[in-house]
Amino acid sequence: MKKYEWLLFDNDNTLMNFHSASTSAFHGSMRELGLNEDKIDYREYNIHNHVVWSEFENGFIDALTLRSKRFKLYFEAVGHDHSDPTIANATYLNHLILHPHMMDHAYDLLDHVKSSYKLGLITNGLKEVQRPRLKAAKIYDYFDAIVVSDEIGYAKPQQGYFDHVFTQMGTTELKKTIVIGDSLNSDIKGALDYGLDCIWLNPERKSHGGLKPTYEVSSVKEIIELFST
Repeated sequence: MKKYEWLLFDNDNTLMNFHSASTSAFHGSMRELGLNEDKIDYREYNIHNHVVWSEFENGFIDALTLRSKRFKLYFEAVGHDHSDPTIANATYLNHLILHPHMMDHAYDLLDHVKSSYKLGLITNGLKEVQRPRLKAAKIYDYFDAIVVSDEIGYAKPQQGYFDHVFTQMGTTELKKTIVIGDSLNSDIKGALDYGLDCIWLNPERKSHGGLKPTYEVSSVKEIIELFST
């Protein structure tokens, strides 16, 4: 591997296990809101959440709309009309902070690279939860720069997001920076469009859709191995 100065990490499903945390948070929040068990369906919620996040990442809706739309669509799908989608979203986010689940070997990875590189955290998250989650997981202080999309009005893969990241980094050295993430669209396409090298964490061996990540791995442990060569 060539020498880099900055490593820019995605957070969810790269360092923190969002699938696990979100499942726990969703079930806990829906029970708190009093939904009957037959109305609590994480798979159904995740379908709508994925669609709404894609709309947000591509600039079709703003973060305020995202907060309410995903639960509005979910409640319509399961036939529940007794909860305010905005309140449901806030309840879910509160529960999400309580579940700082990490990916296997994520702490090992951060410990392995911290002394040799500057680290950035680049996340398409909501401002209510992203920094508290990082602190709850005790990884906040690993990073020299943290950029949360909801705090700046841009999201990966938009150019404006990466412009802001490099302002925070205080450098214009694209060739000395690499993005590490699991999302083919927000992380890998975003990096390649901006002229950055990237590592695609692809445990499910999904199709790359014509994109050509600089490196492709199937586990966090393999990322450690890359930075050991």
